[in-house]
Amino acid sequence: MMQYRISDSALADIADILKHSQLQFGSSARIRYQELIKTAIEDLASMPTKIGSNIRDEVATGLRSYHLFFSRKRAATSNGTVQRPRHIIFYRLTENQEIEVVRILHDAMETRHHIPEE
Repeated sequence: MMQYRISDSALADIADILKHSQLQFGSSARIRYQELIKTAIEDLASMPTKIGSNIRDEVATGLRSYHLFFSRKRAATSNGTVQRPRHIIFYRLTENQEIEVVRILHDAMETRHHIPEE
């Protein structure tokens, strides 16, 4: 498994996502979504170009995306699974062969307004 790091922006995204899940759907939903995010990041660290990941050079050079949907079955908890995840992980492979999680955005958001070009 490759090492990974999560940007401050992505950490803030995770906090916002989990807060929203807690407020709208309750503690069980927050726990399920938290496990889904963790599993998806670990899946990418195991195989950064896994099925479901896409090159997103049209947004920023070297950027890739991965919808949480593709990890949902592996993220089952005692409370079940997230049925319809709505977030996408945006990440890069660094020169040090690490995964850098740049943002985790709702799939209805306009990505270009939230991802810095590098």
